[in-house]
Amino acid sequence: QQRLTEVQEAFGREDHAGLRRLATPEMVSYLSEELADNAKNGIRNEVSNVSLLEADIAESWREDDRDYATAALRYESLDVMRDRATGKIVAGEADRPTETTELWTFTRQNGGDWKLAAIQQA
Repeated sequence: QQRLTEVQEAFGREDHAGLRRLATPEMVSYLSEELADNAKNGIRNEVSNVSLLEADIAESWREDDRDYATAALRYESLDVMRDRATGKIVAGEADRPTETTELWTFTRQNGGDWKLAAIQQA
């Protein structure tokens, strides 16, 4: 729950430093590209009130000095797109949570902190 919330909220705040702390460089690059595309299109993705409904480890493995784990995460959140200039909602509903199911892969090196390495739609 904690890592899911931290990543979603950092993304919603466009907090690149926070994303670098929580995700691998490759994942940060992907998320930063998505944030840049949104900015170019004049929109901002706000994600809040993240609530984990179900989490199941789909697989885990080790490669050299790295551990990996993929979890199927089903969660609710308030997820809206806002116009940067006006603040008006252009997609989503501010008072209606949406349910999402995704596969999140995490990795850690030598028993360190887990970092987000990939997200796939389930």
